[in-house]
Amino acid sequence: MTLESEQIKTDIIEIENKKFGLKRDISQIINTINFESRRFFKNFILIILIFLGIFIISLIVQELQYAQDVPLPNDPIEYINSYLGMFGFMVILSAAGFAGSIIAEDFHRQTGNLIFPKISKFKLLIGRLISRYSFNAICVSFYYILIGSITFIKYEEIPIELWGSMGWAFLYTFMIFTFITFMSSIMKSTAISIIVSVLFLLIVFNMISSILLFTGVRIEPLYILTYYEGIIRYSMAMPKPRYTEINIPTGPSGDNGEMQTTTFLQWITPSEIVAFIGMLIYSILFITLAYFLYRRRQSKNV
Repeated sequence: MTLESEQIKTDIIEIENKKFGLKRDISQIINTINFESRRFFKNFILIILIFLGIFIISLIVQELQYAQDVPLPNDPIEYINSYLGMFGFMVILSAAGFAGSIIAEDFHRQTGNLIFPKISKFKLLIGRLISRYSFNAICVSFYYILIGSITFIKYEEIPIELWGSMGWAFLYTFMIFTFITFMSSIMKSTAISIIVSVLFLLIVFNMISSILLFTGVRIEPLYILTYYEGIIRYSMAMPKPRYTEINIPTGPSGDNGEMQTTTFLQWITPSEIVAFIGMLIYSILFITLAYFLYRRRQSKNV
């Protein structure tokens, strides 16, 4: 056998090994997705019911108002926005339910040493992310379908802006999902991961926003994750300008006793391009940090 034919044979073997390795990697990810889907199906049904319950409550409130001679909005987008008031809370709740245990559970239950020799941490994390975020995205889709259905009943049309809003809802949900995944990678247990994540998203970020508002900072708060929620509603009718001015009395001024006021800016929503870039950067950052922390924690537990 010549040297050239020997080299060709070696190259063929390497190509076959790579193909086999790729098939095995894909197979392991698919198996993880299937396993996680079966394991979290009950959680998925529960969160779907919560979304349905919130929609029904919102619908009842709307109908009670109309029964008291409150007119139906002329603009269907205004009507749609009435169902999105609690959407940010719903996203946080559902993302915490799906992502809170995504990494923390392996160390809390000490299952890491049983799993990791059979599948790499990267493939395990990818499979879990795909499975659990898919459930989360289905819940978001379900809520938007409900909104679209009731809007069609009321107005005999569904504004195309609704589906654009749903796209932003997917991206915002993914960013919140990755943030909670990151928190899961540094917390000791699932419960602590969920509690701390929810506290940050519902309380800490809002406190920071309020403090900065009254310190007179006029910079757009792109560093606050929950600020990006605004694009979900206002992408359907972008306000100009994208902030409101709040005049707060600070006391009488001068001899005429006129009230002196200080003007603060309250930002409502980022622009479309800034929202897309910002949420994408945060999502990539949180996933990357979560993966490296995942590897680091596992190496310490081996």
